[in-house]
Amino acid sequence: MARSVLNGLFQPAPFGPGDDPDAAPWALPGGPTDLPYRWHRVRPNLFLTYLAGIVFLVFAIPTISDGVDPVGLVLRTSYLVVFAVAYVGAAWTADAPLWLRWSYVAGFTGFVVIGALLWGWEFASFGAYPAILMASLIPWHQARFALIGWALALSLAGLLGQLWMPVLIAALSIGVGLGIAGWMESSRVRRMLERSQARVELLTVAAERARISRDLHDILGHSLTAITIKSSLAARLADTEPAAAKEEMAAVEAIARQALSDVRATVSGMAEIRLATEIASARSVLLAAGIEARTPVALPTLSDAVSELFGFVVRESVTNVVRHAEATWCIIDVDEHSVEVRDDGVGPGKGRSGHGLTGLAERVAAAGGVFEIAAVPGGGTSVRADFAPTPQPNRRVP
Repeated sequence: MARSVLNGLFQPAPFGPGDDPDAAPWALPGGPTDLPYRWHRVRPNLFLTYLAGIVFLVFAIPTISDGVDPVGLVLRTSYLVVFAVAYVGAAWTADAPLWLRWSYVAGFTGFVVIGALLWGWEFASFGAYPAILMASLIPWHQARFALIGWALALSLAGLLGQLWMPVLIAALSIGVGLGIAGWMESSRVRRMLERSQARVELLTVAAERARISRDLHDILGHSLTAITIKSSLAARLADTEPAAAKEEMAAVEAIARQALSDVRATVSGMAEIRLATEIASARSVLLAAGIEARTPVALPTLSDAVSELFGFVVRESVTNVVRHAEATWCIIDVDEHSVEVRDDGVGPGKGRSGHGLTGLAERVAAAGGVFEIAAVPGGGTSVRADFAPTPQPNRRVP
């Protein structure tokens, strides 16, 4: 605690989103500001703590009549009553503006100092009370200076009066004040961290939902497209080439089983997409759809992360070619820094956009790459993901 207070004394913790730097350390959070004098507002604002502190005023009673006449006794008694009411009344100022709380603390501190007219240098015996108000009503980044200044003033009073009690009270005041203020500051930082943690958890859940949604779209979109194409081909071959139709239906079954496995892996966050597998699958789907497929004979050495990302680019791009492009050929080019899928279809902006390409762009951007959809001269579309400042892809012209 002492170390955290000293660290916070020189470098207060920053305020988080939604925090009010001018709020009282112990103000009732979210309380209705149009009802400042209701009991349900002051009770949480250290009202009971202030009330308990009044008990220590009983130590002034045995000496209240020492060295004074009846008028002085009445004045001292009245002073203690006003002192107690003003101290407990601080609970009603916790939700007030900062300038009003500063005014209240300054007025109460001045009232304590005025007590020197009635009590002499012994007024310093009440010095801990202003320190408590400073710590509980003034934000830590300002209260720390006020507490130190008040302790120095009490020490000076002790030196001028040649009394040791004000110096002791000064030490007590700064100890109590810094302890309370440091505890409240620690509570504020803890609440800020809890809110930050809650936001992180919320964002994590949202990101995971977006990931699952994007992955399911990519996986199911490709698989269902492949199933549709191969089923249609099998239906056309059923009468003329039953053996070929049987092979296509077996492929449909394999694709469906793989899609089910991919969905389960995606939900559990364990899906593995690899470029080589996706190119082989893309070639099969393109051929089944009657589209000439031109794919790389060999692939460069890629990391798992890049291979997975390139695999998603190939999967989504080929799915769009089969669904929307009305193409006769499709080319897949890959090098160490980029992957490109081109076709001779209807071109971009004609039924090719959707959630899939949007999610693909998000994947590439999140990995630090550049995603581009462009028209191919002479007709068609190019979908490209690039991770090199100056890529030199090995392009093949159809």
